[in-house]
Amino acid sequence: MATKIKRCLYIGLGGTGMNALLHTKKMFIDTYGEVPPMIGFLAIDTDGGAYKKSLLSNQGDEVRLDPKEQLPILVARARPIYDVNKESFSWISEENLYALTSMELGAGQVRSNGRFAFTVNYDKVCRKVDTVLAQITNAHIINNDKYELLGANTEIHMVFSVCGGTGCGTFINMAYLLREKAPTCKLTGYAVLPDVFKHMSSSGMAKVAPNAYGAIEDLDYLMHMGIGSKPVKLDYINTSVEIKDRPFNSVIFIDNKNDIGDTYTHVDELAEMISLALVTSAGEL
Repeated sequence: MATKIKRCLYIGLGGTGMNALLHTKKMFIDTYGEVPPMIGFLAIDTDGGAYKKSLLSNQGDEVRLDPKEQLPILVARARPIYDVNKESFSWISEENLYALTSMELGAGQVRSNGRFAFTVNYDKVCRKVDTVLAQITNAHIINNDKYELLGANTEIHMVFSVCGGTGCGTFINMAYLLREKAPTCKLTGYAVLPDVFKHMSSSGMAKVAPNAYGAIEDLDYLMHMGIGSKPVKLDYINTSVEIKDRPFNSVIFIDNKNDIGDTYTHVDELAEMISLALVTSAGEL
């Protein structure tokens, strides 16, 4: 009997999202012996180096995110771009202009840097999303004896933290891009909260709580949009997008404590638990 699988696209933003995607890919291989053809991955980061972290499958094989599953959104010299396109970046506060340097090794925990990199690379991200959606919706991939398509619509699951620069700065723009590219999809966000990062490091974490506060405040406003709401405009260098609806169908916030008081002190532990939910979401459960 063929295994029933939904069409699912898993998107990871920033280091946390990429980590969760790697664990998810491993869990698919451990569960099905492979990644089913109607499952896709897209990891987006401002770090120019390829994400080389790997895990061992239950069979002892090395599991990695392939280059085609990754998309670096880099900016070599940010300030000159800002200076000639200021009308597209009116949302950057003067206090954050100091950080507009190079975004090739991350966004430096500055959420406006993540949004800046997404804005500059908007056309590139659009093309990549078109490509991965076409791959998992290709009519020929369901013509096999191993898998039966479960449902007609595509589900998209996006993992990010609301604490750093890349994930926190890009998740809202990415959600609305997906609304445009796949308007009938069910879009779920998985947002990792700050406490786990505070346990991982005693220094360099001053921005994680303010970033989370700002991101959740923005998200709360947008998740209440609907009929009669005043439109919001997202500016890009060559275009702008007017938004009137909610970015996600639902958002799940992930803390580092469970309901019996256990505390998790490394994001890898959370990434593995997120992956269990993501793989389960693709099946009949």
